[in-house]
Amino acid sequence: MGRFRKFWYLTRREKLVFVEACILLLAANLSVKILPFRHINSYLHHRSNRIRNALVRSDDIKNDINLVDLSLSRAANVLPCDSLCLSRSITKLIMLYHRRIPAVLFAGVKSLNDSSLAAHAWVGAGDCVGDANAGTENAEFTVLVRIGQEGLPNLSRNSA
Repeated sequence: MGRFRKFWYLTRREKLVFVEACILLLAANLSVKILPFRHINSYLHHRSNRIRNALVRSDDIKNDINLVDLSLSRAANVLPCDSLCLSRSITKLIMLYHRRIPAVLFAGVKSLNDSSLAAHAWVGAGDCVGDANAGTENAEFTVLVRIGQEGLPNLSRNSA
C-alpha cells in the first residue's frame, strides 16, 4: 500500500514519466536479453539521426534530465526484473531523445586486479553530452561504443 500511496502523491507529469520509464525499461531489458546488439545499435543510431537537427524543446534541460533519472530509478526499484546498466542506459537515452535533449550512450570496459574485465554503460546528457568521463566513477573505463550525437553545440546557455 505504501508504494501506491507514494505514486498517488506524485504530480501528473511525474506519473507519466514514471510509467514511460517502466514500459521502456521492460522493453530494454527484454531487448538486451533476446536481440543481438547490432539491432539495438542500429535502432539507437536511427533515433539519434532523427533528432540531430531538432531544437531542444525544453527551457529547463537540467530539470528534465533529473526527472528522467529519478523516474528511471523508481522504475528499476519497482519492477521485478533486475535491470543492468546497459538496459538503464538504453532507456535513459530513448527518454532523453523523446524530450529532444541531446545525449550520448557510452559503453566501456576496465581491467580488474584479477586480470578480468568489467563492463559498464552510461549516458552523458546536457552539458556533459560529449564527455565520456563526465562522472568520476566512469573515468577508469575505456570507451568502446559511443551511440548518439556528436559535434553538438554547447548547451550551457539553455540549461542555466
